[in-house]
Amino acid sequence: MDTVKETGRTQLTVVIPTYNERGNVAEIVSRLDRSLQAIRWEVIFVDDCSRDGTGDVVREIATRDPRVRLILRHNRRGLSSAVVEGALAASAELVAVMDGDLQHDESVLPQLYTTVARGDGEIASASRFLAPGGADGLSSETRHRISNTGIKLANTLFGLQLTDPLTGFFVVRRDVVINALPKLSEVGFKILLDLIATAKPRPKIVEVPFQFRERKHGESKLDNRVMYDFFLFFIEKKIAPILPLPARFISFGLINSFGILINLAVLTLTMNALGATFQNATLAATVIAMIFNYWANNALTYRDRRLKGFRFYFGFVVFAGLSSVGVIANVGVASMLHAQYQSLFYLVPAVLGALLTVVWNYVVTLAFVWGQDRTIGGQARTLRVASGQPSLPTSVPTTQAPR
Repeated sequence: MDTVKETGRTQLTVVIPTYNERGNVAEIVSRLDRSLQAIRWEVIFVDDCSRDGTGDVVREIATRDPRVRLILRHNRRGLSSAVVEGALAASAELVAVMDGDLQHDESVLPQLYTTVARGDGEIASASRFLAPGGADGLSSETRHRISNTGIKLANTLFGLQLTDPLTGFFVVRRDVVINALPKLSEVGFKILLDLIATAKPRPKIVEVPFQFRERKHGESKLDNRVMYDFFLFFIEKKIAPILPLPARFISFGLINSFGILINLAVLTLTMNALGATFQNATLAATVIAMIFNYWANNALTYRDRRLKGFRFYFGFVVFAGLSSVGVIANVGVASMLHAQYQSLFYLVPAVLGALLTVVWNYVVTLAFVWGQDRTIGGQARTLRVASGQPSLPTSVPTTQAPR
């Protein structure tokens, strides 16, 4: 592939996920213009309906610069899913991914592009740890610790030898993304690692050093819950050849397993210490477990769609109302088994009833509380805007991730 600018054909699409980064947009476009003078490029900002008007800034620039495009998503969040949707909308065969916080050095883009364009690798990634002091832009000891732990885990668990497998700054052939798309993780812990772990055969990666800058605007999306996402991602990828379960289902199952333990603990306490009847103890245990399940799933399983403020409490009312059917079934099934099979230890029918509740809760969760199309507070949709002009809403396969 020729690495010089060619008339009429976009050579590189730069995909930039954004959320509340209004102050960075104009500077990013200006820096791309200076750094990519020898390459015909476009940039697609994928904005998750930022409250600070990031999308409005992109749209205004797009009316003046046809190289600037916007995908505006409503009731949807996630870095990995944003990257995938941007790659699907790309005009070029090579796609660059970078953050919208100005921490990624855009002057490295030509080297990343050339590395892939001339066939040295299917992916060229920018590493913070190849250059001395390259990771100085990590703003806190916590971010250093999370990043270093994640890198060690990624290399060990997936058999890699990369200095920065969790970087969010890379260039990839679009066909690599398309081919891996059906099996990309719903969690999307890190899209680069997901592509490496999912694509068959494993793509060749070439690392290029760069200096990770300090953040100027916006806030970091990296927190300790990233380690939970990594745990889900690892389980999903490792069991996929045997049992292809999505990470969100795995998370829901793990949390509800803890909910069952809480259910059993409360049941035992209320029956043995408080002298409650089996039916009353089961009802109390189920309600307390339901509260825990809602809170934990909102914080972890559905963190990319988590409900806050009034919507959190209203969501719980909806969840509790729908889950009441499962509660009734739980109490009924457990009581029936306990009455008919007195020889069974009372925890056995309780577990069976609790499992019935878990299945029901998962179904109603997907359909009505945190569902992609029926999220509390409004219908989820994706709006695409190119050069300032909106087109019809689009729908693409998604992979969710924390922002």
